[in-house]
Amino acid sequence: MKQLYLPRSKSLVIRYQILSFLYEGRILEVLEEDAEDVKVVDRALRTIKAHEGNEGEPIAIDVQDCGAGYRFLMAVLAITPGTWLLTGTQKLLNRPIFPLVNALREMGADLSEAPNGWLIRGKILPNAISVAVDCSSSSQFISALFMISQKVGGINIQPIPKHFSSQSYYELTQQVWGSYFLEGVPSQIEGDWSGAVYGYAYAMLRPGEKVVLHGLQYPSIQHDAQIVPLFEKWGVQTQVFNDRVELFFANSAEIPPQEINLENNLDLAPVLAILALLYPFQLTLTRIKNLDHKESKRATHLVELLQQFTRVTTTTESGSNSIDTLTIEKREHNLPSFLHLDAHQDHRLIMAFELFSLFAQVEITNKEHVKKSFPLFYK
Repeated sequence: MKQLYLPRSKSLVIRYQILSFLYEGRILEVLEEDAEDVKVVDRALRTIKAHEGNEGEPIAIDVQDCGAGYRFLMAVLAITPGTWLLTGTQKLLNRPIFPLVNALREMGADLSEAPNGWLIRGKILPNAISVAVDCSSSSQFISALFMISQKVGGINIQPIPKHFSSQSYYELTQQVWGSYFLEGVPSQIEGDWSGAVYGYAYAMLRPGEKVVLHGLQYPSIQHDAQIVPLFEKWGVQTQVFNDRVELFFANSAEIPPQEINLENNLDLAPVLAILALLYPFQLTLTRIKNLDHKESKRATHLVELLQQFTRVTTTTESGSNSIDTLTIEKREHNLPSFLHLDAHQDHRLIMAFELFSLFAQVEITNKEHVKKSFPLFYK
């Protein structure tokens, strides 16, 4: 029997952290098993609380490689009196941010680019009526603005385009918002369904072995819980309990070519791609144009790896080099007995690449980076 103890959903926890800080001045308790991103946001909020109103040298708020911390705390700092330097790893600072910067400046925020981040002179912003924000590269921009909205007069926020990639995460923000103002922070926050996909893939690659995923709730407000009906179609049975789900895959069967739209489930892409290679079956992943904007160039790195073992075809978004569709042909040849895999310090690639260890001896670079979302993964 395989057991995984999933951490609390970092998407949920970080949103509750931000809302509690903004509207109660309260810092939530962080658990040892929480994702590293949650701990990064916790440390940042404690620093902000300790130095609010500072007018001297900028106080550094280092969010390391936490994308949610980068976007959400930029909005928080813009409305928090003080002089701040929002910084992080170079890889993080290269990720999309200007749509949020432009929207905050339109609202009256004082932000200027610095060599190692953003200099922010936080202040009370004038109440604006509405603001538009380009969400084509990240849904976190509109989530960041939505969470500070009641601090700036209940501003009306217009997303451009109206429908955008990962819109489900903005809907999650709205649901957390509603729950927070009605009931406060729940005593138990759901486990992470984005990490649960590893357990589902493991079950398919180990037919006959029961897999227990602790800490999950189903139904869930997390969009990645859609893996339940997806894997059920492939034969994985899910039994739901109060604090866990149990999986069972009776036997391997031929899976016909599959196509999955991941516009709202980009975090599932690495595990699904590697699962298709290992099972094997033909899989097409569509609407993945923002996958290269994650902790690494995920789509590019997946293609580089997959094409070593099978035929891979891609299409790019019109007018850009971003991979929008990825097709993995059914593998016809055996895997080598030893694999050295570069996960590019990307937590989701690390979890996906670990599936290779079911078939070969595997060496994965920088495995410790899995702590970003799943600190207990190897325990």
